[in-house]
Amino acid sequence: MAMLIDRAFHRRRALWGAGVCLSCVAAGASAQDFDPRTRIEDRARPEFASPPITIGAFELVPQVEAGVEYVDNLFASDLLDVDDVIISVKPSVSVTDRRPDREIRLNLATGYQTFLDGNADDRFQLLASTRLRFGLGTSTRPFAGAEVRLNDSSQSQVTVGGNINQPLRAFTYGANAGVAQDIGSFTLEGEGRIARNQYDGEYIFRDQVFDVGFRDNMLYQGRGRVSYSTRPDQRLYVEGRYGRFEYDGTLPAAALTLPEVFAADRSGDNLAVVGGIQFQATELLSFDGNVGFSRLTYDDPSQPAIEAVSFEANAYYSPTRLTRFQLQARRSVDETINPLFSNLLSTGVALRGEHELRRNLILRSDLEYVEFSAGDLGNIGDEFRAVIGAIYYVSPRVSLNFRGETFRRQGLSEGNQKRAMVSAAYTF
Repeated sequence: MAMLIDRAFHRRRALWGAGVCLSCVAAGASAQDFDPRTRIEDRARPEFASPPITIGAFELVPQVEAGVEYVDNLFASDLLDVDDVIISVKPSVSVTDRRPDREIRLNLATGYQTFLDGNADDRFQLLASTRLRFGLGTSTRPFAGAEVRLNDSSQSQVTVGGNINQPLRAFTYGANAGVAQDIGSFTLEGEGRIARNQYDGEYIFRDQVFDVGFRDNMLYQGRGRVSYSTRPDQRLYVEGRYGRFEYDGTLPAAALTLPEVFAADRSGDNLAVVGGIQFQATELLSFDGNVGFSRLTYDDPSQPAIEAVSFEANAYYSPTRLTRFQLQARRSVDETINPLFSNLLSTGVALRGEHELRRNLILRSDLEYVEFSAGDLGNIGDEFRAVIGAIYYVSPRVSLNFRGETFRRQGLSEGNQKRAMVSAAYTF
């Protein structure tokens, strides 16, 4: 449920902003005004877009969302199979300042979740994020961002895998900053990021219940990119990335029977170098892919280093303007907050589809498969997820969201889960 906060922010801004832009151009379409990378739910629907509240240079979009979700196997555990119903209420506001040379975005949201059957504690949720971009339209473009999340156990830094699938309380915060510099047909870009993940509560693993606080960690990241482009629809690039996980604690005595790969201190460094290309083949087909080499080393000498080919490829295809598909394949170090698999190698593939059945009704579906590996141990687990959903715009101020999901994990940590959710949002 909590991940709906981010989607609602993005969707509301896109609907209104795109609607304003399209009202200023002719009805004719070309490759310049259609991008298959843009999600259908984010495209212009001015007749279903509530205008923002304007205060000076700022645009405000306040909203409140309420939902109910049924979860079959709340802890995604074959040995502790309990169901529950989650009721949630989430007020939020997005603030945007757009100018020719800058863009400032601020998202604020709170929420409260209650578990009707009492299988997990009620919880308060918080999301605060900001994104800053300066120097737009110039050769030097600094950017920065910051984020704080409380009790959002579905958050993920990657698009394949990483969900916790347990009602685990987590507190994460971080910031990033960087700059892009154009030099002729070349663009140099550098960025640094730091994040902190803290866990509160117990985690269910097989027949064990243990305090997952020993997985509290810091994440440090840096990347540099050199890209070359002479056309707006094509770009070549080389990128170097460095990341370090530092875990705080040691395994609690009550969980000494955990498999070594889960119990071990996985503090370590990851270095990757990749080369890639971005291009729009036709008006309806776009591609972004890279391939390179990744090496993951651990501070603990008993854990072997992981060396592997790293890659990421995204293909976006729209057979018509009412239908869109995204195919993704990737292999990289898991940088999500998942306490089981963070700082292990993950390889995954995903297929996502959207279809505009009616102007105010959008259907969605996702299929994801991901494998996790740890050095000489090879594959230690895999996950499969299938999701169907729909967004129905009742009016410019009211929307309904439906979502059904099935999840399965095999390997050292086995379990399955099914979810069904419906929510209603009102934009002021």
